[in-house]
Amino acid sequence: MHYYATARIPWYLLVEQESGTLRLYRLDGTHYVERAVAKAGDTLRLTEPVAVEIRPETLLPER
Repeated sequence: MHYYATARIPWYLLVEQESGTLRLYRLDGTHYVERAVAKAGDTLRLTEPVAVEIRPETLLPER
């Protein structure tokens, strides 16, 4: 994550495969701040950086 912040990438979506959780971070100065979280069974609803709805299980392989 540090390297993305150094490169000034404004948004970072972390997909935690073990827990089935999505975490969206936004760059704030030189570090990322968590903006949204969705656990398995939830829906991550965003209006920025794009308007989208993502269900974690659609990004993860079935177990």
